[in-house]
Amino acid sequence: MAFSSSPVLLHSVATAIMAWAHSQLGNSPIDPLVETQYGGHYQFLTILGLVASLCTMGVALLVDLLPSIPALRSLKRAMLMVCMPVEAVIVSVYWTLLLLFPSLILQKYVPSELTSSHDALPLARIPLPLDLAMHVVPGLSLVLDFLVFEKKYSQELVKLAVPVVLTCGGMYSSWAERNAKLNDGIFPYPFLTENPFETRLGIYVGACVIGYVYFRVLNALHA
Repeated sequence: MAFSSSPVLLHSVATAIMAWAHSQLGNSPIDPLVETQYGGHYQFLTILGLVASLCTMGVALLVDLLPSIPALRSLKRAMLMVCMPVEAVIVSVYWTLLLLFPSLILQKYVPSELTSSHDALPLARIPLPLDLAMHVVPGLSLVLDFLVFEKKYSQELVKLAVPVVLTCGGMYSSWAERNAKLNDGIFPYPFLTENPFETRLGIYVGACVIGYVYFRVLNALHA
């Protein structure tokens, strides 16, 4: 009972931060370029994950406020099963490339008045508060919620993680490929733009493996 207010605090704070992050998309340094492309900001797995995590925390907050509705908790657990693997991919790929190979994850900043060659343009870096709100808070809030306030998934449900992860991976890869086809071959992430389809296919599969392994490990670590 001493921790009865903790779920509400986590869910409300996480929801507020992620809602703020989404509201700032129009202020990002790549917004002028992205808004001219098919798919806009929703080309990015990060933004899709942000929206999905925001919805999950919103449903979790409803569970806190309306605990007598069991369907809400079932919905929340289903959303967690989808969002946790997705955020695992986002966090692991984004921060690894940002720290080691930033040119593979960040687009070039193109000013309204182009005064230099594209190769000489700086990378479009996101302000740190927004970066953390988009690339740390979603995954961290999901993990804390699962480990502290939820019970672990049964082995029967864990088996469902395979089709869930494959479905998510297939949907995003199809979406990314369609967007690039309509955007002159430009993907939202440079590491996809710079590789042929066979390599991109391997990247999509590898991302699915990361998400699935992360989910299995997290569930195994749950008390």
